[in-house]
Amino acid sequence: MSEAEIEMELRSSIARLLRDRCAIETVAALADGPDHWDEGLWSALTEVGVPGLAVGEEHGGGGAGFALAAAVQEELGRRLAPVPTVGQVAVQAALMAAGSDTAERWLPRLASGEVVAGVAVGRTADGWGVADDVHASRGSDGWSLHGHVPIVADAAAARLLLVASITDDGDPSLFLTEIDPSTAVHALEALDATRSLGAVTLDGPAECVTGPFKYDAVLAAAENAALVILAADVVGVGAEATDLAVEYAKTRHQFGRAIGSFQAISHRAADMFVAVESARALVAAAAGALDEDPGSSETRIAVRLAAAHALDAAVAATQGCVQIHGGMGFTWEHPAHRYLRRAKGAEALIALPDRLREQAVTAVLHSRKEDSHA
Repeated sequence: MSEAEIEMELRSSIARLLRDRCAIETVAALADGPDHWDEGLWSALTEVGVPGLAVGEEHGGGGAGFALAAAVQEELGRRLAPVPTVGQVAVQAALMAAGSDTAERWLPRLASGEVVAGVAVGRTADGWGVADDVHASRGSDGWSLHGHVPIVADAAAARLLLVASITDDGDPSLFLTEIDPSTAVHALEALDATRSLGAVTLDGPAECVTGPFKYDAVLAAAENAALVILAADVVGVGAEATDLAVEYAKTRHQFGRAIGSFQAISHRAADMFVAVESARALVAAAAGALDEDPGSSETRIAVRLAAAHALDAAVAATQGCVQIHGGMGFTWEHPAHRYLRRAKGAEALIALPDRLREQAVTAVLHSRKEDSHA
């Protein structure tokens, strides 16, 4: 079976599972209720190996790579699946890049979905960094973390956090720490109710993933993986929003004809389709680059350009979906606003699209400068 056939079969099986377990009515009820994520859906996904797709077989994963993980995430995005995949994959990528004893202990548990992980870092418009109000201390019993992280995505689900912190020596390092969400997490109101946000208080033991020597490389691996999975998610969001808009334009009639026959509608829908399809191609290329050469500057560039385009395309498509539906699209009962919220929430989850493009341009210029000096 070819890679394309494997991907198609995997997409189909996940789509069938989501049709049964993640209908829009189910998502709406969860988003508007007290729960912050769908534990039952997570269990169903773990049974088919979704959490460990990007993890190597030597660590208990599926060994499928980021390309197939991104394809699955697109299907999850189509259904607005309220499960913590972005943080899970980011922490897995960090541990695989670190290659420490700590990674060896935790990767099988993360790949199986037994443990849900999140990322507790400092957040800026440019991306991830050290958490400003967290400090790591080393005592006779090992490392401990103390402080407060104001925003952690999927905090309600996470039992394990990857934390970027300054140590007693003033150096940045990455740690893993277990938390109890019922006591350590304060839920925050989120624009996108399908992806919970929480403020986390840390005051307990931790395991060092990597010290200052590999800190930048390991954090970059986590961020690159998170950007690719997030980009794949919003491609699915944009694709479903486009499908909803096109279907409505075919069936809604005004002045004796389907509204899709009017140029203002048909041109808008065409622009949405082109933007989403081009984003899908860029994300597939970026995921492939992560599989082939995760630490290269070319991969960094590909990931940032793909994520920037996918985020913009998703916002444009979901806004178009709302507008094509007219007055009905602005109602709470219609799902269009949930797709728009998922797309807008994703924009601020890691780094803003314009900053991602700036980073890509800077990396290109730096690479050319090095080539000219070679």
